Formats: sequence, C-alpha cells, structure tokens
Amino acid sequence: MAGELYAFTAAFDEAYMLRYDLERFYDRHIPLAVLTDSKKLFDVMTRGSHPTEKRLLIDVAAAREAYGRRELSNVGLVASANNPADGLTKVKACPALDALLLTGSNHASVEQWVVRPRTEPRVSDHGSPGSVDPAVRAPRIARSD
Repeated sequence: MAGELYAFTAAFDEAYMLRYDLERFYDRHIPLAVLTDSKKLFDVMTRGSHPTEKRLLIDVAAAREAYGRRELSNVGLVASANNPADGLTKVKACPALDALLLTGSNHASVEQWVVRPRTEPRVSDHGSPGSVDPAVRAPRIARSD
C-alpha cells in the first residue's frame, strides 16, 4: 500500500502542476481524473477508511484534502490488466500501454468511479425557459421524545 500511495501522491503533484500551467495557457478549467488499480488505495481515498500504517496518514490526508478542495475531479478504479502504468514499472508486456502509445488515448475500462455531483444549477424541464429547479431537500423526520 505504501508504494501505491507514494506513487499516487507523486503523480498527483506532477499532474496538478501541469494542469495549472495548461489552464493558464488555455484560459479554461481542465478536470483532473486519477485512476488506480489498487482497491485498497481506492477505498482509502473514497470511503474514509484508514491505512494500517500510521506513517501513511499524512499522505492520505493530503490526497483527501485535494479531493475535498476539488483539485481532483474524479477517482477511478481500473483493472490491473488494463493499467498502462504497469508497462512502466513491470518487466512483462503491457497491451494497455502499447494501445495508449499507438492511439494517443487511454481506453482502460474503469471498474468503479467516484464522480462528483455537478455544482452548476440544473435547468428546469418545467416552468419558464431558463428557470432553475429549487434545491431538493431531504424530508424532515419528526422526533417523538
């Protein structure tokens, strides 16, 4: 888990700086999605579980903070067989990396996504054109004490 988490934080740092430069150059927002093939890391990032090693808590807290501040758009879990990064770290052949280099796009199938809800207001399907639906509130449950 430690190696996966260190690679995750290092990749995020580099992607964040690259995204910052590209956003300034193109003057538009660029979403940053992060993919991992480690189910344990995915669960720690998205479900609030804690790693067993105490020295990893700071890195996990930093990654969760980046997700909370919307510096990460989405987090996805990829099957290990479809992970192009394995071709960079393992000696065996990696068809996913070959396909990425040949086509220029990543076609890895994502097993599970954690996708943020949209923050823009939704346009109403009823009412006047351009009207915005009111926020949906959870029903209040009366307590009988």
